[in-house]
Amino acid sequence: MMNRFGDIDVSFKRLPPVYGYRSEKLVPIEKALQPIESQIDELPYYIKIAKQHCHFPSEHGLTKDQSAAVYIYTMEWGETTLYRILNTALRSENRQALKIWFPYLKLFDTALDKLPTVKENLWRGVPLDIGKNFTKNQPITWWSVNSCSSSVDVIKDFLGNNKNSTLFLIEGINGKKISGYTEYENEDEIILRMGTQFRVKSNPLEQSNGSHIVHLIEIDDNNDNESLSSAMNQIHVIPKSSNEGVSEQSFHLDHININTKWKQHGVSIAGGNGNGNQLNQLNGPQSIYVDDDHQTIYITDYENDRIVRWKYGAKNGQVVAGGNSEGNRSDQLNSPTDVIVDRKNDSLIICDRKSSRVVRWSRQKDRNGETIICDINCWGLTMDKNGDLYVSDWKKDEVRRWKQGEKEGTIVAGGNGQGNHLNQLHCPTYIFVDEHHSVYISDCDNHRVMKWMKGAKEGIVVAGGKGQGNSLGQLSNPLGVIVDHLGNV
Repeated sequence: MMNRFGDIDVSFKRLPPVYGYRSEKLVPIEKALQPIESQIDELPYYIKIAKQHCHFPSEHGLTKDQSAAVYIYTMEWGETTLYRILNTALRSENRQALKIWFPYLKLFDTALDKLPTVKENLWRGVPLDIGKNFTKNQPITWWSVNSCSSSVDVIKDFLGNNKNSTLFLIEGINGKKISGYTEYENEDEIILRMGTQFRVKSNPLEQSNGSHIVHLIEIDDNNDNESLSSAMNQIHVIPKSSNEGVSEQSFHLDHININTKWKQHGVSIAGGNGNGNQLNQLNGPQSIYVDDDHQTIYITDYENDRIVRWKYGAKNGQVVAGGNSEGNRSDQLNSPTDVIVDRKNDSLIICDRKSSRVVRWSRQKDRNGETIICDINCWGLTMDKNGDLYVSDWKKDEVRRWKQGEKEGTIVAGGNGQGNHLNQLHCPTYIFVDEHHSVYISDCDNHRVMKWMKGAKEGIVVAGGKGQGNSLGQLSNPLGVIVDHLGNV
C-alpha cells in the first residue's frame, strides 16, 4: 500500500523548478482547490473534514485555511488521495499542467513557512528494491512534497516484513515539523519541500535479503557545505552478514557527530603513572563507564580490587567501591571486571568476578555493597532502558536477563553448552543491549561478536567468526563491544 512516506520518485528525471505559485494571492482553501475538483471525487467533503479537524487556533500563527491545507495533505482516502495526485503532477514533465495547483501550493507553502524548521535525522522507506540505483556522491532532486518521519519505527511499520525494500536515512537541515497539524499525529511527520536536493553520503548498505539502506545529505543552496552535525543519534544498522530484514533492524541513540575524525594519538585521562595502588595509579584496568552528566568515568581497577571514579581533568582518582584488599566481604571486591551506573537508584552495579557475584554499591559514599546476584561467574553486564539487568556468565557460556525483582533470571543468549554453533557461546565477556533488547556479545574464545535478537533461539555473527587472527575479517579474543551511530560494531 502506498503512503506519503513511501511516495518517492525513482526516475531521476531532470525537471525545471516550480516557482510560479509564489506570486499567487492567498485564498481560502475551498477556492485554492477548486481547479482540481474534477480530479478528486468528493473533494468538497474532504475539505470540510480538514477544516473541522485541523489544528486551529495555531500557536505558530497559521490561519485556519493554512492549517487545513496541511491537514488535507496528510489525509488518506484511496487512489485519489490529494498528496498522490499532487505529487504525480509535481513529477510530470508538463510543468504547464501544474498551474491549476498554484493556489493550493501558495497556501501550503506559506503554512510551512510559519512552522518550525528542524535539523535532524529523517526517515523514508519504499517497499521496492531501488537501493542499487544509488551511488556515493550522486546528486538527487526530489521534485515532490517529501513526507519524512523523525521516527524510524514509523517507517518500519509501513514497510512491514517486505524483504525487497529500501530505507532512506536523511540528514535534513530544512525540515518543516508538521506533527500536530496532521491527521496522524503519532507519525512524527516532517516535510522536506518540493525540489529538495540531496547528495548520496556513501554507497548503499546492502542487507543479506536484498534490501538496502541509502544515506542522503540534504544540500542547502545557501551553504552547500552545511550538513547535520548534531542529530546523528545512535543508529544501529546491521551489517550485510546479518540475516534479518530492514523491519528487524535495531536503532539506538548515541551523540556522536557523523563527521567526527578520530585523533591517532590519544591523551591519558586516568592512570598513566605505572602499575600501582596509589590514587594516581591503576593496575590492570578492565572496563570503564562514562558518566557524561558528571564528566566522570568509573574504572574497574582489576588488580587493585576496587572501582575508581576519575573526574575530567583530575590528577587523582577516588575509590568508590572496594579497595580493602581482595575478598568477599560487603566492603571488598575481588577482581572486578565491569561496572555500570544505575541512575534510577543512584548506584553502581559491579561484576565482582572472583567473588562470583554482582553487587550494588550506592554512590552516596556507602562503605559497603549489597549482593544482588550470587553464584554467577559474571564477566560483563549492562542495563536496558527498562532497568532490566543483563549479565554474561563466562563458565556457563550464557547471558541472562534479570527483570527487577527476579531471582533466577532468563537466558537470552547461549545456554546450550560450550561451542561455536550459532546457538552457543564460548566464554562470553562484555555485552551491549540496544533499545529493541537485542544483545551483542563479545564471544571471546570463538573470536567473534554475536547478536541475539529478543526471543531468538540462535545468534547472528556480526563481526569475526573466521578463526583467530589479525586479518580484517578476523578477531582475536575480543573483549568489549559497542555499536556506533552508523551501525559499526
